[in-house]
Amino acid sequence: MLFSKRILILLALVLVSNLLISTSHAADETMMLEEVTVTAQRRAENLQDVPVSVAAISGEDIRAFNWDRPNDIAAQVANFQVSTPYGDVQPLFAIRGISMIDYTPSQSSPIGVYLDEGYLGFSSTHGMAMLDLQGVEVLRGPQGTLYGKNTTGGAINLNSRNPWIDDPASGYLTLGFGNYSTTKANGAIEGILIEGSLAVRFAFNYKKDDGYFENLLGGDDLAQTNYINARLTLNWEPTERFSTILKLSAGESDGRSTPPRIQATIGEGILPATINVAGRTSTERHRAAISKVGKTTIENTLGNLRMEYAADNFSIISVTSGYDADYNQVQDLDGTDATLIAIDWAATSKAWSQDLRFVSEFSGPFNFITGIYYGFEDTDTRILHAEMFGDPAVGPVLTMLGNAALAGGDPITGNHLLVLGQALPAFGMVDRRFDVEKESWAFYANFDYQITDRLKATVGVRYTDDKNTRDYINYSRLDQDGNPVGSWLPGNLLTPQFQALGFDAPFVTFALSQAVPLPAGMYLNGPYSLDSGEIRSVSEDELTWRLALDYLLTDNSMIYASYSTGFRSGSFNNGLVYADQKNENGAYAKPEFIDAFEAGFKSEFLDSRLRLNGAFFYYDYEDQQFVNQVGISAFLVNAGGVEMKGFELELLAAPTDGLTLQAGLGYLDSEYTELVLPMLSTINPLDTIDLKGNTPVSSPEINFNFAIDYEFTIADKVLTRLRFDGNFVDDQWYSAYNEFDGHQDIRQDAYWLFNGQVLFSDPGERYQLALWMRNIFDEEYSNYAINLQSGFGYNYFMDAAPRAYGVDFTIMY
Repeated sequence: MLFSKRILILLALVLVSNLLISTSHAADETMMLEEVTVTAQRRAENLQDVPVSVAAISGEDIRAFNWDRPNDIAAQVANFQVSTPYGDVQPLFAIRGISMIDYTPSQSSPIGVYLDEGYLGFSSTHGMAMLDLQGVEVLRGPQGTLYGKNTTGGAINLNSRNPWIDDPASGYLTLGFGNYSTTKANGAIEGILIEGSLAVRFAFNYKKDDGYFENLLGGDDLAQTNYINARLTLNWEPTERFSTILKLSAGESDGRSTPPRIQATIGEGILPATINVAGRTSTERHRAAISKVGKTTIENTLGNLRMEYAADNFSIISVTSGYDADYNQVQDLDGTDATLIAIDWAATSKAWSQDLRFVSEFSGPFNFITGIYYGFEDTDTRILHAEMFGDPAVGPVLTMLGNAALAGGDPITGNHLLVLGQALPAFGMVDRRFDVEKESWAFYANFDYQITDRLKATVGVRYTDDKNTRDYINYSRLDQDGNPVGSWLPGNLLTPQFQALGFDAPFVTFALSQAVPLPAGMYLNGPYSLDSGEIRSVSEDELTWRLALDYLLTDNSMIYASYSTGFRSGSFNNGLVYADQKNENGAYAKPEFIDAFEAGFKSEFLDSRLRLNGAFFYYDYEDQQFVNQVGISAFLVNAGGVEMKGFELELLAAPTDGLTLQAGLGYLDSEYTELVLPMLSTINPLDTIDLKGNTPVSSPEINFNFAIDYEFTIADKVLTRLRFDGNFVDDQWYSAYNEFDGHQDIRQDAYWLFNGQVLFSDPGERYQLALWMRNIFDEEYSNYAINLQSGFGYNYFMDAAPRAYGVDFTIMY
């Protein structure tokens, strides 16, 4: 590991030194870097003039990198990570170590994702957002004084292409083929409907493959892609001052789900290694015997309407957006031919938002942006644990281990295991239904004052009023044939004595019967009801703000410093529980807060052929929300405190004609300053462990990315473009426990990924042929893991995709 870090640092130093040497030649205007325009501050501005840490990726680069998922963005953005609990669906983003760490469909991320300024809270909508993009912006740090939705970690802006009034008709079509029988097509066409006032653009993308995960039981392979998306855009300018852009999108995906790789454990937790004893541990990546084969089905409809009135010295902008999204996934979660656990996930989400803002464009030193935001989300979730402890090996194994514990003089553990051995094979199914509504009002304002020609001050403020309502909850038990048996919520049958102990489980074992009389029945057996548990609602309001100063050292270099606060409202727990806790005792996670300090610089050298930007930050993060897995239950909890500090360095250079080099280096030093969680290696639910000093999830110490792009002409007839890129990700944890309490394997070691592309075209770039390869050296790594030892006897890993390669042919017209 130390050797890899030294190689990384050496590579970065060599790259920078070569850039400085190679760019020492005479200036050439054709070699100057293009100006990058971003909308990070809700105005079209030069990236180098924005006193915010923002990474910008152009649409041309998106095509060159061959990106087709939001997950891909992390490869070329410093201190940006993504994990995927169930394959490529529901990506969990992390910026500077701030992440959601929640795999349930109803939770919103601390990283705001925006498509054309419209907030996308439901994660299954993010895949469609990659369609026909003009560019991507990743903003680091709390957002709120300029953005509709308040977020503590940052924002991802996905900006799709618009047709422009009076531009000639144009478009493109790309057809592609690759390994795993991949076929894909994407394209767009635009033109004028009414001369001088109305233009239209239609874009689509399609991709299908057979999947890269081999099911040893036969049949179709898994981890399959199968989607199609389309978008219609109308740009209408009835007058010189008024314009409106309407975007309507629809798409669906129907690929086979991605199974996990499991690692059986022995002697740890409540259910020791039943899979391992049965000889079913999956040791190979992307290959196992899977008993339950299902699909991930997603259907999305999105709408976005942006209207702008532009006066001489101000603009009024309205952005109205909404979506209707359906998500269904059937997945084997034990990764074997055992019937230990499989889940059918289903969720529907309807949302709309309205952002109305006033943007000044005064000629004097003072300007401002002020706005009002309203957002509403209604998400209904049904999660069916279709297989729960159905493996016939469970009973005999636990009975054997229970007798062994009794013989060894441990009656509590022995009786506990004996009861589980008798009970688990007849457990049946758990049916979870959980509906939440989220309503948010906000007023925000951002004021800029040019103190001198070179010094500018910024003050931002935001008032947020959020209301979260759990308007339906029902957790019930079905038998193995799906027939109703009983309901935990409403009407839990646990005695008050057990609830007072905090014991919230689907059955009561002899382990606790030593102190409390055992209620009748191991399981919940009636009454069954689809009525809701108690409806709960929580309202929260907060004032957040930002102060910043930026100073021009020269015409091409700027330094800045800022202090900002962030707020993310609380959330209801959608984990697997069996008693309806009170809001202050498990049903609701508290809001999270952040104090963020940042200082940075933006600079260009050598006649704008070398661009170097950097930012240093310190975060004081309180009450971070994350899901903690405890046995077969899951709890949404708060971490008392997290301290984060680090930096990003980003470099872009054009040292010679046709050659472009870019690199990014991120460093992150973070730790929990206050965190106490249950100890999972015991059967006493009151045992805890102090995890102060541990590293948060998705917080690798070092990450590095680079891209080399060289364009040249062969015999004045064939334009050739070579691209080679890669990224390094340091060791990272996927659990707050780190190496403690049996979590030492819930992590990923450092790894490198490399990709490449060769593109040939005619001099006019009308016809293009691209040969590409991703994960060239077939690196094996996991981008998500969870400890399921105490509930199911194994660790769960979601492995990333293997090497992929193919060819694309494009016609521009």
